[in-house]
Amino acid sequence: KRAGRRKPGRKRLMVRQADCCCGDATIDVKGEPAIHAVCHCNNCKARTGSAFGISAYFNNDQILKISGETKIYAVHSVGEQERHFCPRCGTLLYWTYDYYNNMTGIAGGCFTQEPLGEPTMTVCNADKYPWVTLPENWEIYP
Repeated sequence: KRAGRRKPGRKRLMVRQADCCCGDATIDVKGEPAIHAVCHCNNCKARTGSAFGISAYFNNDQILKISGETKIYAVHSVGEQERHFCPRCGTLLYWTYDYYNNMTGIAGGCFTQEPLGEPTMTVCNADKYPWVTLPENWEIYP
């Protein structure tokens, strides 16, 4: 048996790394996100400085490694959140949110080397800017 060979039919899980702008902080995950959504709430708009946030939630057992120093900013207004950001460049890289127990949210745009696929849902659409249009095949949560 040759080293490195996989058994037929066994699918290899994709490993991706999300990193901050300066590269000092990273988080490595395996597989696809359990939740991959575009969120239009005012909280996500403020955290990204954009019209919406792209959030990828991975089960905690999918996290392979977290590297580099992060600082934590706690948010109490929309449930309990701990946001981990790079103290050097300020990138918000990942967070925990009490609503999604046993999951970690990662900023979708931080997967620059191996980007995530298309999100599958859109949430908080009541706060969506009127000029933002979305694919018709996405799940919609008001």
